[in-house]
Amino acid sequence: MDYNGFFRMPKRQIRLGPSAVTQFRGLSARRRSLLKSAMQVSLAEDDATLENRNRFRLRRPSGQFELELRDGDLRVFYRVLGTRVLVDAIGIKRGNQLFIGKVKVTI
Repeated sequence: MDYNGFFRMPKRQIRLGPSAVTQFRGLSARRRSLLKSAMQVSLAEDDATLENRNRFRLRRPSGQFELELRDGDLRVFYRVLGTRVLVDAIGIKRGNQLFIGKVKVTI
């Protein structure tokens, strides 16, 4: 809410792709809630294309993943398409390894 008592409209709408929905549901309720809040603030209300410490463009973007959002040990891989943010995958970082679903991946 801003200082006038009005709610700010998000700049972009967040859409989860089919595999991201499955990965999101695989998280605990607490982690889903925290991640949902982080995505709302960092991707919908803020400019999802501006880089900062926890949100940045991948060095070697693949055909599907362009940008990454870090929230603790969770990683959100997404693309920005106009007024939408399309979340393609949600992963968990364990040490120096990244797991998307139950598969260890290298990005």
